[in-house]
Amino acid sequence: MRTAPLAGPVRAATVQRVMSTTPVLASGAAMDRMLPASRGRRRAPAIVAVALSLAAAFAWLRAPRLQVATSPQLGTVRAGVFRDEVALRARVEPLRSMQLDAAENGRVEEVLVHDGERVAAGAPLYRLQSDAQEQLLMQRSSEVAQQMANVSVERSAQAASLAQNRRDLAQLQAQRQQAESDWQRQARLADQGFVSPAAVEQSRRTRDLADRLLAQAEADQRTEAAIRDQSIAEMSRAVQGLRRGLQLLERSRDRLLQRAPMAGQLSGFDLQMGASLRLGDRLGRIDDPAGGVQLAADVDEFWLPRLQPGQAADSDAGALVLVQALPQVQGGKVRVLLRWPDRAWPATLRAGQAVDVRLQLSPPARALLLPDGPGVRSPLYVRHGSELQRRSVRLGRRAAGLVEVLSGLQPGDEVLISQPPADNERLALP
Repeated sequence: MRTAPLAGPVRAATVQRVMSTTPVLASGAAMDRMLPASRGRRRAPAIVAVALSLAAAFAWLRAPRLQVATSPQLGTVRAGVFRDEVALRARVEPLRSMQLDAAENGRVEEVLVHDGERVAAGAPLYRLQSDAQEQLLMQRSSEVAQQMANVSVERSAQAASLAQNRRDLAQLQAQRQQAESDWQRQARLADQGFVSPAAVEQSRRTRDLADRLLAQAEADQRTEAAIRDQSIAEMSRAVQGLRRGLQLLERSRDRLLQRAPMAGQLSGFDLQMGASLRLGDRLGRIDDPAGGVQLAADVDEFWLPRLQPGQAADSDAGALVLVQALPQVQGGKVRVLLRWPDRAWPATLRAGQAVDVRLQLSPPARALLLPDGPGVRSPLYVRHGSELQRRSVRLGRRAAGLVEVLSGLQPGDEVLISQPPADNERLALP
């Protein structure tokens, strides 16, 4: 059966519907895409880099290894003038001064002067108060008075004894005279026949007894007088000793008022009221400004064999001369004294002031110089490129942080002045 053709609008709509429902075929360009690279091709550059690194590592292992000097300090050898001198820090001291020490024990009762003041000779400085000394003074005074009383009693007893002895001696002398008279009378009567010879003999014995008693009494009195005189003399000497001790105590009490031993300026005198002092305590000193000043410094004992009087020294305060090096070593230091020639010291210097001094041990001379350090010893390490090579050298004097080079180095050489890490022949620089 034959169908009739569709009308125009219907036909167009139908054709459009058919075309929208019919699938459209893709072109060939849509089928092209990137393919991932193969695993072998991706690993090839990494393998080459690893191979090169391993080759470099193997080459480094086969090469000789040097110890590295970490944080090296290098010094350059240069030509210059070597000054054989020692740098010192000196203190200004007066040429004429006197120390003030406590002359007695006690407590400070009064301070009459102050530090820095000028005082005249004999001027009072301070006064002490000592209870113990006052008690001792009273005790000694009592002892002196008691001993003097004992001497007075002994002298009184001696006077009484001498009076009694004189009376006894007078009586014995009278008895002896009486016996002598009786004997003479009996002898005359016996010659005339009035008395018997026995009576004459009896009167003679009486006279002889009186003579012996008188002689014995005189001897006893002389012995007693000598003993009493000796006793009184010893007591008197004891009294004199006690008096001298009392005088010393009185003078020590006078020393409680301390006076200036010389005229000058007080230095370091810082005494406070109520402070307790002991005998010998250091209180300060008195300086004589007109006497001049000098410099005192402490030098390391290493330089002691080279210190000689007359060596010159330079300072900001002018030229100086070493006058004395004290031989006693204390704490590894030696004390030296320096003075200005012709007593031409600067008037602006004051005691206790510090002055920088350069003491010349020998005249200046031309030489190769190298900065001093713990690594500057023979042999030492000299720089060659990026390495340090060990080299034997001859070194001379050391002074002011410099070392005198005698041989083995040239101007411009760089030397390791710090402590080397090892004693190898070669070291590497970082």
